[in-house]
Amino acid sequence: MMAASAWADEVLQNACAGEGEQPAAVCLAALRARPAGEALAFVERWVAARRFASALAALEHLQQSAPLDTRIGQRLHEVRSMADEAQWLARRRAEAGGANTGAELTLAETRCTRLSGAVALAGCEQVLRVRPGDARILAAHGDALWGLGRAAQALASYRRAAERDSSPALAQKIALAEAALSPPAAVAANPAAEPQADAVAIDPAQLGRYHALVIGINAYRHLDRLDSAVKDARAIAELLRSDYRMKVQLLTDSTRADIVEVLDDYRGRLGAEDNLLIYYAGHGWLDNEADKGFWLPIDAHPDKRTNWVSNDTVRDALRALKAKHVLVVADSCFSGTLTRSGNGARAGRGRDYVQRMARLKARQVLTSGSLEPVADSGRSGHSPFAAALIDSLRGNTGILDATSLFAELRRPVALNSEQVPQFADIRLAGHEGGDFLFVRRR
Repeated sequence: MMAASAWADEVLQNACAGEGEQPAAVCLAALRARPAGEALAFVERWVAARRFASALAALEHLQQSAPLDTRIGQRLHEVRSMADEAQWLARRRAEAGGANTGAELTLAETRCTRLSGAVALAGCEQVLRVRPGDARILAAHGDALWGLGRAAQALASYRRAAERDSSPALAQKIALAEAALSPPAAVAANPAAEPQADAVAIDPAQLGRYHALVIGINAYRHLDRLDSAVKDARAIAELLRSDYRMKVQLLTDSTRADIVEVLDDYRGRLGAEDNLLIYYAGHGWLDNEADKGFWLPIDAHPDKRTNWVSNDTVRDALRALKAKHVLVVADSCFSGTLTRSGNGARAGRGRDYVQRMARLKARQVLTSGSLEPVADSGRSGHSPFAAALIDSLRGNTGILDATSLFAELRRPVALNSEQVPQFADIRLAGHEGGDFLFVRRR
């Protein structure tokens, strides 16, 4: 007797067996009846065959039935871009009377330098086959590998780029990749090594007052409920309050008005020597057409942006603050939109580094992922990102800079989930080169 899953697969295969550009209604209905992951896997066959019209029709139909499934929305955005590229390339070929290698190379270079993930990596590798010594493409190749969690290969590409055209930005990327690949035990095994920030002896009073806004949202009114966001927020709030002596404001299941009002309050309360950590755990969303990310408070409605909190709103609030150091930590889907166009991070070292970073203004963001969905909860009862963050903060014995924190938690998050954390300076928010410093006080 045929198993139910095999029977369903056969129904889908038969319903979508046509070769036309637009899938038949029976095919779309069969796709809609399957779990989203299986439907997306089937649509990938059309993408691989470059049947973009079929893939787009199916994805648009799936999105109508599951508007909050971030996997469908993201893939629809990607396939639309691929379809546009294919049309552009076809026009260029027609204008050239046939094959147009130059146009294909230009398109690959655009993918390499402007996109991310596997698509960017493929574009970079296509260009490097023709121009293996192009420093700009090598650096972008490293960025794509880094975003995919392949730190060793990213480091090799960064080094090749630096051999041809060194720059401070490349040096920072190399240092960060080296730090990510260095096992924590290496420092303990070599006491003569340069001290890390958490071992630095410095008067915490010199670093100013610390505040934290911690937000966790589970009980959504119009969206799928989450399991661990509030639990994560409470655990992090208590850790910051007890071990770091931060003045913590905890918001659970809060509305857009609650969040924006508190951000506005900080504008009047914080002085030039203060520090602010903002932690958000909850739903996130990417508006593909506007290319903007959003946090979704408890009162967010799936098809109305009235109660959404845009990344632009957060960025504008940070720019208006007088505080010296501000770090946003976001554990939500598509939170990586805040890191776009950020500069490479630095590897923190020693007392001089801490003192220099303490003087300079900082506006930074650490996110649980890039433009992919992120896990709600793991085996620990916390999300993979929150669990790694809690472990790193508990393990700190002195002063831990945000750059080193990122290097510590990036690997365990990538190993325990399908997401890769991101870290960057926030553009247009007043960043001047500083680094947020976590000061352990107990």
